[in-house]
Amino acid sequence: MIGPFYAIYVAKVSGGLDKLGFAFSIMILVQAAASYFVGHYSDRLGRKPFLFGAAYMDAVILLSYTVITETYQIYILQALLGVTNAVSMTIRGTLLADLTKVDKRGLEIGRFNALVSIFTAGGFTLGGYLAKYYGLKSIFYLGAVIIVCSTILLIFISEPKNN
Repeated sequence: MIGPFYAIYVAKVSGGLDKLGFAFSIMILVQAAASYFVGHYSDRLGRKPFLFGAAYMDAVILLSYTVITETYQIYILQALLGVTNAVSMTIRGTLLADLTKVDKRGLEIGRFNALVSIFTAGGFTLGGYLAKYYGLKSIFYLGAVIIVCSTILLIFISEPKNN
């Protein structure tokens, strides 16, 4: 829901596209560094704690975007998003592999990705209307609420134990 509007908002708050590019570079570099550690420790501690932590951290980060006014604050939030993106990308793929049957893994992961894409498209459409009628900040508020509510689904997932 937030994707393209988030970039517009970050560019607006940061003061330009050059700073937006730097902010996204910070996010990607932190994501690269964090991915290794996330994967390593999720093998020891399980996947769900990381998903819960990343979701709540994402919600706080989204809400923080609505109150920041300085470019350095954007850079800090982008670095934090790098951590949560590393968690999401690494754990999502790993948990899907853990939960799917080997002989149907491709089908089940394909189905998951298709559903995520469909809901993402719907979210972008909703985000456009929200931004138009209620302002850019409204999508950050609703996005944070949706992220927190989505963790309810994690409660029902029984992840396999690592040996």
